Amino acid sequence: MNSMLFPSAEKYPLVDRPPQLFRLKTEPGGHPLWMWRDDPDGFAFGGNKVRFYECLLPVILSEKPDVIVTSGSPYSNHIRVTAEVCSRLGIGCRLLITADPPAEGLPSGVNNLTIAASLGAVIEYIGSFAAMLRIAEYSRELSESGLKVYTVPNAGHTPQAASAFADVIASALMTLDGYGVAPERVFIPCASGTSMTGLLAGSAVLSAAGVSTPRITGIAVGNTPAGCRKGIGRLLRAASAILPGCPDSADADVSDGGCAYGDATPEQLALRSSVIESEGVILDRTYNTPAFFGALKALEESPGDSTALYINTGGFPG
Repeated sequence: MNSMLFPSAEKYPLVDRPPQLFRLKTEPGGHPLWMWRDDPDGFAFGGNKVRFYECLLPVILSEKPDVIVTSGSPYSNHIRVTAEVCSRLGIGCRLLITADPPAEGLPSGVNNLTIAASLGAVIEYIGSFAAMLRIAEYSRELSESGLKVYTVPNAGHTPQAASAFADVIASALMTLDGYGVAPERVFIPCASGTSMTGLLAGSAVLSAAGVSTPRITGIAVGNTPAGCRKGIGRLLRAASAILPGCPDSADADVSDGGCAYGDATPEQLALRSSVIESEGVILDRTYNTPAFFGALKALEESPGDSTALYINTGGFPG
């Protein structure tokens, strides 16, 4: 099996170490469970957003922008990684935070914004109402001031970013095959749906080549399952233009993560503590704590002995 389904995709190297695959001690519902740690934490604890920028940067750099404008919540990995990317490349960075401003300074406990500000990013709060209109207006104002602007959609939700994860399913399955393991289910956190779009694209290519592929389930974090499916369908249609063999639509399997964005429940946080102690893995609180909780719940509700794989997309551990 070729782990590079789309080898022609140009990348700007940022990921500093290969993913890690290991079997977990827990067997929810009797299912052997493996974890694929695709969380390159050496780059601003960036998680999957670092992999996204590897595919976005060739496009961005070809435009030679003076400044990158993007948006996200105070808890977004994307805004932190964008600040780090801009700092390393000497490009201006404007982060539009889709929340109301705090009474003073930065919100307490939101380390994303502290890190981004220390890297030189300009932070502006735009609220959540009509945020997309405000982002377009902001970019237009910068352009009219004489700056060359490149606007990255919220969460990096682009076909290029999806292509970054299209190879992940092939790499994971090939590595597991070396252990004589073929998972029947794969779980992944799902917010904007960019990572899951990539997995579905890669899975479609493998299926067309006659490779048996697992059922892919997203656990919705900070979005409704319906919202995730809508975003995935829209991005699959766009990505089909640059990913040969990618489906142009899909009825994505997405379950509810059971908490508000950036606000894991006490039960989920207790699981996080037990995973740190028993497995030696730190799950970020925003994405993988609720998603891993949802994956365990789904497996416990369907007892059996089939193997499952959880893809840890990483993120800020605090």
